[in-house]
Amino acid sequence: MDETTQYHYYYPIDIRYSDLDPQGHVNNTAYLTYLESARLGYYEAVGIWDKHSGEKTGMVVAHIDIDYLAPIFFGQDIRVGIRAERIGTKSLTLGFQIEALPEGKPMARGRSIMVAFDNNTDTSRIFPQDWRKKINIFEKGTEANETA
Repeated sequence: MDETTQYHYYYPIDIRYSDLDPQGHVNNTAYLTYLESARLGYYEAVGIWDKHSGEKTGMVVAHIDIDYLAPIFFGQDIRVGIRAERIGTKSLTLGFQIEALPEGKPMARGRSIMVAFDNNTDTSRIFPQDWRKKINIFEKGTEANETA
């Protein structure tokens, strides 16, 4: 993924004072919280989860890679762009970029692999077909590469 990557979904982030580390910039662990919030917003925007339903998301994090590109400071306006990059048999790979506004300067970027999960059996499951369809419609069929 490079700086020219486009996202169909952006989630605005409010930096909390508690996100800062002793150096005065956002601690690396807060990035995961930002990403989690953005992922849930993406699921809702795509139509595969409703935060008011009381249902669990049906996905768990299997892997995350983050490249920290520049420090984020309290008071900066930032957002997280997320997009589906690949839909596998049981997994969804999401690409993301944390950007400073208004210029869109990349502050961090990476990927997270989400696995479809059955909360009743505590096991992975086949990625639901209706989720595939909704994600591909949302991404306009151009970015979510499907594999059987």
